[in-house]
Amino acid sequence: MIRKLKLKDKENWSKLYNGYADFYKVPMNKGTLDTLWGWIQDVTHDVNGICFELEGNIVGIAHYRTMPRPIKGQYIGFLDDLFVEPEFRRQKIAQKLISYLKSLSKANNWDGIRWITHSSNENAKKFYDKIANNTGFQLYELKRD
Repeated sequence: MIRKLKLKDKENWSKLYNGYADFYKVPMNKGTLDTLWGWIQDVTHDVNGICFELEGNIVGIAHYRTMPRPIKGQYIGFLDDLFVEPEFRRQKIAQKLISYLKSLSKANNWDGIRWITHSSNENAKKFYDKIANNTGFQLYELKRD
């Protein structure tokens, strides 16, 4: 079952999000978790969280937001984070979460869904290549001093 994240989900969500951060080798701390959780729970903030629940446990999460696409004068959905517990992979949970976002795209009149993944994430790239078009764009990041 796919649903929005609820207040009662914080502990289970934190465990999964820590797994996501570990996968990408990004240090995680309580402050960052609390900030992101606050964004997800604040209806005035544009970070949304959904989860895949199986037998009462959250085994997959996704965070997304609406994003303008100026070159087309339209909005798109942007998938920021997607993570499925390792022992539940290969059960099409990620595909179901993305399909849910595709339905939100239609409901919200977005021009589509976009996301990025690290070039070393071979399993994700194989999956994404089956369901979406690789735009060919490279991601750059300019850090503040």
